Amino acid sequence: MAAAVRPLPLETRPLSVLSEPSAVAEDEEKALSSLDNKETDASVNSTQSKDSLEGVVAAHGAFGKLTRYLAQLGVETRSTERIPEDERDQLSLPRLVARQIMFWFSVNLSFSCLGTGMLGGMYFTLDFPTSMAVIWLGTALGVCVSATMATLGPRTGLRTMAASRFAGGWPGTAIFSILNAMTQLMYAVTTVIVGAQALRSINHDVSLVVGIVILTVVVALLCIWGYQFLHLWERYAWIVCFIIYCIVLGLGTRGQYDVHAGTAEMATARELQGNVLSFLGIMFSVGSGWTSIAADYNMTLPHTTPTWAIWVSSFVGMYLPIAFTCSVSATFNILTAPDYVSAFEEESLGGVVGHILITNAGGFGKFLMVLLAFSTVSANIPNTYSGALCLQTLHPWLMKIPRIFFVIGFAAIYLVVALVGREHFSEILSNFSAILAYYTAFLSAIVFIEVLWFRRANGPLGGSKTNWDDVTDYKKLPPGFACTASIVCTIPLIVLSMAETWYTGPIALAISKPYGGDLGFEVSAGMATITYFVFRHFEIRYFGR
Repeated sequence: MAAAVRPLPLETRPLSVLSEPSAVAEDEEKALSSLDNKETDASVNSTQSKDSLEGVVAAHGAFGKLTRYLAQLGVETRSTERIPEDERDQLSLPRLVARQIMFWFSVNLSFSCLGTGMLGGMYFTLDFPTSMAVIWLGTALGVCVSATMATLGPRTGLRTMAASRFAGGWPGTAIFSILNAMTQLMYAVTTVIVGAQALRSINHDVSLVVGIVILTVVVALLCIWGYQFLHLWERYAWIVCFIIYCIVLGLGTRGQYDVHAGTAEMATARELQGNVLSFLGIMFSVGSGWTSIAADYNMTLPHTTPTWAIWVSSFVGMYLPIAFTCSVSATFNILTAPDYVSAFEEESLGGVVGHILITNAGGFGKFLMVLLAFSTVSANIPNTYSGALCLQTLHPWLMKIPRIFFVIGFAAIYLVVALVGREHFSEILSNFSAILAYYTAFLSAIVFIEVLWFRRANGPLGGSKTNWDDVTDYKKLPPGFACTASIVCTIPLIVLSMAETWYTGPIALAISKPYGGDLGFEVSAGMATITYFVFRHFEIRYFGR
């Protein structure tokens, strides 16, 4: 039934309406017709939404009844399917940019993000000025990669791992998915451990086990509800963390900052070069760490969304909070007051931040630590959400299983790993961060070459030759030989170039001895770019897809 049309008051009607009564009837008839059309459009959209849900339900086969029930509860049921253009969010440009920035601010300003900047002085003997230079440069390089990957979301309507199918087919995507699941797993582990450390700093009688279990359960419950809820949560979560970090910086002055505290112990010559390269690799990994899931959080935007808007908002939203939190983290290495130094050495990140806040602010400081502990939820939501979807992309058959089971399974896995490694946070973070850079480097190189070169408008697979809806049809996707061969050729060179606490390759040792200089991510990106471009050229020529 059409809504009634309220006539314009006489004093607000146009002169033409006042002078021609027939025009009033004509205008009202047009208004009624317009409203009827809107109701028809709404009905069509409702039908399309219903058809979309039915398609998702049907895709889950034997789990269709459960999928329908979850959808009625408001739980996201879509997994790696493409978002149709008529179901995407219609946002004004300012609102779109603000949403992107706020989302990335929240995930990068959580307490867990404080753990990386301190590694420059802790493991690589870098003084504060040198650490700061590497932090701001390495982060910028890495974020450029993540921001570029984010632009593929609106362009394809796909999550990052789903879009990578157009480069890797089934075998290449399986490799990406396994590596990405491991990446998100280790991020989740380090994040939940540092959150538990924050809770223990409030009360040393509270076991890390208790904190880890509580935070894992909270994250799993939030991730079950899915994409739209994530954006709502992340919109405001960053504000509290930013305020607390400013308080930490201010109260930290009572720990007697000395920016030259580590200068005397800093390595020199070739050893310094090696240490800078290794820490640069870690900071690159922090900035590029979102590469493998960056498109997941804007795939609902229309394909007409300006690419520059996505890139700039993603860069700003990632770079500023990462560089800021890592800089705050680096200040913990220049605390010189004995009690502050002792808290840092004995209780790591949670201990020193807890000491700064609780010693100087008492009960209010404890309250702030509780907020910081639960801020790790913001960082772990994307890890759990996307890590679970990576498991689902391993094989087409897994698409029939509802997403909720993968969320629960992924959370259970990282809960166990976190409980086992809860006393080794810094060691896990240092080694994992560098290895992450190797993976994101060759992933981004392969996907960028595929989408931005081979599938560009006038490229060999561009225009009508690419249908992003073919994401689930492996007969229309590449066979994956080029992608797999490129990865196989790249990994040996990575091994020769990496410098970790447990292994240093000969190329890394050529930079400096005895610890080497990590060239893993540079070699990874370079080798993958060359080999994939060559292999893919012949693959397209032979298979035509």
